[in-house]
Amino acid sequence: MRGLTVPVVDIIPETPDIQTFRLGTYFPYKAGQAISLLIPGDPKKRYYSLSSSPTEKDHIDITIKADREQTLYGSLFSLKKGAQVEIAGPMGSFTLPERLQGPYYFLAGGSGVTPFRAMIKFILDTQLATEMWLFHSVKTPDDLIFKDQFLAWSQNPTFRFVPTFTRSTELDIEGETGRIGEVLLRKHLKMLEGTFWLCGPKEFVTDMEHTLVRLGVPTTRIRRENW
Repeated sequence: MRGLTVPVVDIIPETPDIQTFRLGTYFPYKAGQAISLLIPGDPKKRYYSLSSSPTEKDHIDITIKADREQTLYGSLFSLKKGAQVEIAGPMGSFTLPERLQGPYYFLAGGSGVTPFRAMIKFILDTQLATEMWLFHSVKTPDDLIFKDQFLAWSQNPTFRFVPTFTRSTELDIEGETGRIGEVLLRKHLKMLEGTFWLCGPKEFVTDMEHTLVRLGVPTTRIRRENW
């Protein structure tokens, strides 16, 4: 798809430095794919995973983190409903296979959870009996993205949500403390059969891959996306 100018139809706060921008357009894509984005006043083209599922056909969502000290923060967080942005895509191969054969274990660091929200929503909406686990590592409970959705979806017997917090021990929801590692994975996963999907900062993804290899997971069953 060539560059397309589309309106921002809604802005949904997720955390103090993360917002979901709902764009008033739709085109075919696969859960896990990304688009490029040009924001008025920001000359840099940026790439973001779609956090919406292809089953949500009246819009597409991108969920973006912008620290206050970044140049991006001013241009991004000054956007209002009705603003026009330029996008192109979809792109990327970090996608679910055509034939779903779980279980699938999604390991996310921070805002790396965004493509997994799309994948999990797609699987739930298409009512495929695929076992899924989401391990989401953030600093504190306030940093969880899509918390209410994941908690609601965990009522489905095929989906398990395990948040873990690296800088907080006072938890207002059920969760773990510390980083995702061998102990945490062995505690929750009795078997390591299935495919592991990794997304987050480069250091997080590399560490997770090394952890899984130590646990005996073949690299052919590890999919990764990092920035």
